[in-house]
Amino acid sequence: MQTHHPNSQSGTGIHIRNLSEKQLGGVIFGCKPDTIEECLTKQLFGLPSIHYSYVKHVKPGMPLFLFNYIDRRLHGLFEAASPGQMSIDPYAWNNEDSLKTPFPAQVRVCTKIKYPPMLESRYKTVLLKNYYDRHLFYFELDHAQTKALISLFKSLPPASFNRVPAVSSKQSIVISVPQSKRKTPAVPDPKKVKAKSKNTNPFSILSNASDGVLDNWADSDAENASVSENSHSDTDEKESGEAVSDWEDLDDNVLQNQFSPHSNPDEASQNSSYKTVCQGMELAEWSHAVIDPVNGERHNFEEDMPVNLHDEHTGAGTIDKIESVVHNNPDGVELQPERQTVLKKLKELFFIRQQAALSSQDPVDSCSDQCVPEGKPVNANFSCDPFGATVDDKISFEERHGDYAELRQLIADLAKRAEALEKKQNVSDQDILFLREVVKDSGRKVQQLEYLVDELQFKFDSLLSHLGSTCNNLTKPSIFLIGGYNSVTWLSSLDSFSPEKDILVGLTPMSSARSYASAATLDGHIFAFGGGDGMSWYNTVECYSSRNDAWTECPSLNRKKGSLAGISLNSKIYAIGGGDGNETFSEVEMFDPYLGKWICGPSMLTSEFALAATELNGTIYAAGGYDGNTVYRSAERYDQREGVWVRLPSMNTRRGCHTLTVLGETLYAIGGYNGDKMVSSVEIYDPRLNAWRMGDPMTSPRGYAAAVNLDGSVYLIGGLQSNVQILDTVEVYNPSSGWSVLGFSSLGKRSFASAIVM
Repeated sequence: MQTHHPNSQSGTGIHIRNLSEKQLGGVIFGCKPDTIEECLTKQLFGLPSIHYSYVKHVKPGMPLFLFNYIDRRLHGLFEAASPGQMSIDPYAWNNEDSLKTPFPAQVRVCTKIKYPPMLESRYKTVLLKNYYDRHLFYFELDHAQTKALISLFKSLPPASFNRVPAVSSKQSIVISVPQSKRKTPAVPDPKKVKAKSKNTNPFSILSNASDGVLDNWADSDAENASVSENSHSDTDEKESGEAVSDWEDLDDNVLQNQFSPHSNPDEASQNSSYKTVCQGMELAEWSHAVIDPVNGERHNFEEDMPVNLHDEHTGAGTIDKIESVVHNNPDGVELQPERQTVLKKLKELFFIRQQAALSSQDPVDSCSDQCVPEGKPVNANFSCDPFGATVDDKISFEERHGDYAELRQLIADLAKRAEALEKKQNVSDQDILFLREVVKDSGRKVQQLEYLVDELQFKFDSLLSHLGSTCNNLTKPSIFLIGGYNSVTWLSSLDSFSPEKDILVGLTPMSSARSYASAATLDGHIFAFGGGDGMSWYNTVECYSSRNDAWTECPSLNRKKGSLAGISLNSKIYAIGGGDGNETFSEVEMFDPYLGKWICGPSMLTSEFALAATELNGTIYAAGGYDGNTVYRSAERYDQREGVWVRLPSMNTRRGCHTLTVLGETLYAIGGYNGDKMVSSVEIYDPRLNAWRMGDPMTSPRGYAAAVNLDGSVYLIGGLQSNVQILDTVEVYNPSSGWSVLGFSSLGKRSFASAIVM
């Protein structure tokens, strides 16, 4: 049922905890060996649509984990990069049978830290209360469990993880700047970080890509590795106040751990080279600005020139480092011609500066002898270089300034080229967005064509099996099957089935696919109301005329709902209970053809979804159902003469998505889901004794079957035997002969359908 249900919280084998948005601390997504690669490559996680009830609460920055169903290992650590949505990629993980994704409850992700997969023996203690079966557990995590899982992962050595430094959209070069311009890297104060975190998004823990350094994460106690009652109380206390990020449990110094003995040696080497370059050089953008790669501060390029290479020793070391790092860059990419030119200019400037420094070592007297010619006074236009530079040095100084001007011009030209490339990139991005919209629109058209092809196929098969048959010569009485799901697509079909001849005749389909709906007959017409198409719920109502073989639109229900019960009584139609995926209803709506609208009647005593109801001797009976948390055993009745619902004795078994059928003067509650699995048991209610008794069980368990009473026998058509197995069999019960499985071949697989006899 986790595979085939729409977005709902029904009691039909869907195992969810129903944590509120504040209680939800993290989510586990599932994968298999043949889908994990696509999950990691696309940075996209997904679950069946029914899980959208809590996936929609995922916010950017929320911790996420990936569970492999086959080897039962848990992968981490991931975080949400987008809110939880439906069909972010409508074609992800599709197969040859269908282009539509089977896992539409999706979220974009990014990798926080890559750890080795964790065995179930390690994380099972944390998720102990989530297990509802020996091998099955809830995917919703509260804050305490999320922190505990993060603590378990951080106890593992990180997997090989190469941090890719962020690259500006503009090209940049490396030049040396005066020592006075450099600033000590800013190290954040842990106290200030914690104090400031309250004013930020609790899930916003993505690193600043421009820093080129991993984030510092707050430390946590090792006690988070086990979930206790105290941890739950702490979680509730946090939820009552401001939201707190569950990423607090990571170490304060993740950067240090990345270069521990378990870290990748290539990454350590790369980081060492990066630090060496940063110690003597700064990153300059082509827009005439120098950016400090550690502090992110900008310096004006003209203010920092000329470039100071210090003394000949430190200068030589810096030039060697520049040449070594650039020519032996970690990426193994050859230098572009522009960068080679810049490096050549820097080396020439260093050589000129080195010659000037050597000249400064001459005696001061030589300076006076050279600077002041004999017999000529010193004037303002002739001065001595304080470093002992000669006239040749002056010429070299002028040449050096000319080189600076040439270097500035080269940088300006490259900046223009970078700006042009950036404009081209923006145009390409717009083209990509347009193509994505085209793909989405094409996907919708393909889905519409799939529905059309499916309907045509059904009609074609029916014509082959019964050429020339029309709705006017159908075998009467006949079983009419309305909508449902055939394991491939959601159906809008209306079919007439004759058990005597094993013939299925296709009639005019409804205007849209409809399942989880209810149907009733009134004055020779079939009314289908509520339900959904696997993605959304309806409040629409359609009426079928067998005389014209046509559907007409009727007044809509007061609200959208599915998995409701419907009956006709005293020329009126009743829509009972149901839900919309977020809320279950106890309301009863009544349609009066003479008024032409739905009016509210007396509500039931309990809110019920996936309940069953029927009419016997002018009284409406309802039994079982699901309120979002509990599968009920309760039963109640409504007598129009009394005007209120009255509680009846409870059934012996909890039931949801079951059937309630009249046979003789008794009611039969058949099959359904008991909160743990599908059951085959049958209970019989006798209104005269006001008591339930056990009946003969079916040959196999099933729920969400279409049930009718025809010629004194109960027919159960299709349904679910488990959450993934849809049945194509028909099981018949007769009080004299018991249960039997009839070998009909014309029906095929079908579930979540409605059926009536007319």
